[in-house]
Amino acid sequence: MFSLLPLLSQALLWPVILLLLSGVAISVAMCGGLLGEYLRRRRWYHQRAALLQNFIANREAKPSQEHLAATFRQCGLNPEVLQGNPDFDKLLDDYQLRMQRRLARVNLYVRIGPMLGLAGTLIPLGPGLMALSSGNVNALSDQLVIAFTSTVLGLFVGAVCFTIHLVRRHWYAKDLSDLEFLLQRWQA
Repeated sequence: MFSLLPLLSQALLWPVILLLLSGVAISVAMCGGLLGEYLRRRRWYHQRAALLQNFIANREAKPSQEHLAATFRQCGLNPEVLQGNPDFDKLLDDYQLRMQRRLARVNLYVRIGPMLGLAGTLIPLGPGLMALSSGNVNALSDQLVIAFTSTVLGLFVGAVCFTIHLVRRHWYAKDLSDLEFLLQRWQA
């Protein structure tokens, strides 16, 4: 029975390595998505900041429907919901849930990347130690290369995704704050 455990452990090595490699590819793709989102946001950031400063400085000023529609578009919301009498609390709650769902995907890789790296580190150590006990230094070095490369890849995935998570969380919190402020001022 105990001889089955090393076999099971070794059987997990290739799936762990494949998951790590796919995690690296996904985190690089997420970096591209973050860059695209940054470039899109950069186009209108100063315009929105100036608009908000104007409304903060002048308590009597109200945003026009065009300003509100532009802010909705920038946040990825449908500006057509401004027609009629929508429930803005529900809109903001839905926006917040959508952003949390988007951040949860990134957060998954923040947690799984290092776990897979640790698994990829520990699995080859068993055969490496057995190779060392039989005097096969080449097999030991091969197993250690796999172990340490897995650690680096897992930490890379976790660090990249954590950075993406922090940046996006800041952006989405700012969007939500801006939307709440403009909607309160528009309804006043």
